[in-house]
Amino acid sequence: MAFAAVERLIAFRYLRARREEGFISVIAGFSLVGITLGVGTLIVVMAVMNGFRIEMLRQMSGISGQLGVQGNRGGLDPTPDLLARIKAVPGVVAATPSAEGQVMAVAGDRVRGVILRGMLPDDFRSRTPLAAAIDGAPEIRERYRGLCRGDDDKPVDWGTLKGFGDDFSVAVGRRLADLLGLKVGDRLQLVSPVSVATPLGVMPRSVSARVAAVFCAGMYDYDANFVYAPLADVQRLLDLGNKVTGIEIFLGDDASLSGSRRLVTQAVGFHGWVFDWFQANVSFFSAIQAQTNVMFLVLTLIVLVAAFNIVSSLVMLVRTKTADIAILRTMGASRAAILRVFLLDGLAIGGAGTLAGVVLGLAFARNIEAIRQWLQQTFGLVLFDETLYLLAEMPSHIQWAEVAVIAGMALLFALLASLYPALRAARLDPVEGLRRE
Repeated sequence: MAFAAVERLIAFRYLRARREEGFISVIAGFSLVGITLGVGTLIVVMAVMNGFRIEMLRQMSGISGQLGVQGNRGGLDPTPDLLARIKAVPGVVAATPSAEGQVMAVAGDRVRGVILRGMLPDDFRSRTPLAAAIDGAPEIRERYRGLCRGDDDKPVDWGTLKGFGDDFSVAVGRRLADLLGLKVGDRLQLVSPVSVATPLGVMPRSVSARVAAVFCAGMYDYDANFVYAPLADVQRLLDLGNKVTGIEIFLGDDASLSGSRRLVTQAVGFHGWVFDWFQANVSFFSAIQAQTNVMFLVLTLIVLVAAFNIVSSLVMLVRTKTADIAILRTMGASRAAILRVFLLDGLAIGGAGTLAGVVLGLAFARNIEAIRQWLQQTFGLVLFDETLYLLAEMPSHIQWAEVAVIAGMALLFALLASLYPALRAARLDPVEGLRRE
């Protein structure tokens, strides 16, 4: 829709209300502020939800791989031939066997159920989210250690992975170490539900393990519930023999998940079942998607309500400009010209609010973690509980296509809200308008 120069001049002149029309400016200002806050809030919330989903996926795939192979109840035999066939699949970067089971961790008078995962020592050292806080490069090491800041900020002995693999040595998460009161060099008892026959009867298998290192993955679920140990020791404790519970497969950045899964399935054959990260966490990511959709719908209604406040301000503007409209009509202005004048007024309010909302939302979304830290330190609030949201930092990921959709939607609402007052102004009879004056 093209607007003539005179139409733009009249429209913007009407937005600069005189003193006696100040109340109209107040309503228009509230409309603008409402759209600004609605658009900004919607951008921030969607960025946080997208960031939460992407960060969870990145952490999960970085620790456990994008694909997995699971055997039957008796376990999976990771023969060199099977591992070679999997690694030969295009897009596969690594395939690592692992043994996993639930055990009871006992440290002094503290007891907690944990997940014991066995890995080859070299595989654990190459797993960045797990090993970075222990033996990573200085800048990466400090970043991961910062994800597990304690309330008391006491220095933590993170240990070393040089002795990981000697005897029954384990790496425990930072949060689990705090819960059990463990530090590097301490010993804890791991009790397996697998029983063993003794002269005193059937007893659960147990072993005394030495804490060799403390890791911080940045996900509360891993940092508080996982214990990593050498694969051979875990196989003995869980009575698996030479078998494992699964094979973790890592893909390259340009690899297709569905295509790689199909090829890996062909390579594995009848030895096991191949699944991807989404199948392993389908309920979790489905819940995140449902929450995202609900939040988008609710906040869209807020933008809609704010946009339709434009109706009241424009209706009042039309009533105060009745004589002006009549004069313009008698001077030759068409109904379409009057319609465009008031549409432009509504779009100006909606456009200014949308632009301000986009700038405000992007600024908050880019600095959301710094803002959260400042609010928590200043007011003592807990705005992002890692025990509830599983991540140590509030994530944010801006999708520009989504920002464009939100901005376009706000402008569309503003246009629809301006349509009725503009039509009413265009249909005004010049004679009737002059008679009212």
